Amino acid sequence: MARPSNNFESSPVTVAFTPQIRQYLDDLTLKGTFGGSPADAVRMIVNNAIENMLNNGALERRKWIMNDGKLVLATN
Repeated sequence: MARPSNNFESSPVTVAFTPQIRQYLDDLTLKGTFGGSPADAVRMIVNNAIENMLNNGALERRKWIMNDGKLVLATN
C-alpha cells in the first residue's frame, strides 16, 4: 500500500546505519507492516518514538500554526 502524500512540506534528513540495523529495516519492510522501503520503516519508527515521548512527557508538545500557507512553529 502506498504511503499517503504529505499535506505539508517535508525536510529530508540523511542517516547512516550499520549493516545489522539496515538488515532489520529490510526485515520490517518485508513484513509489510512498516512500509514498502527501509526509508518508510525509519519514518514510521521515528514517528512512533516521538509520539511515545510526547505522550510520556519526555518531549513537550509544540504548537504549530498555518502562516501564509506554510506550517510554522507558534511563538506563543
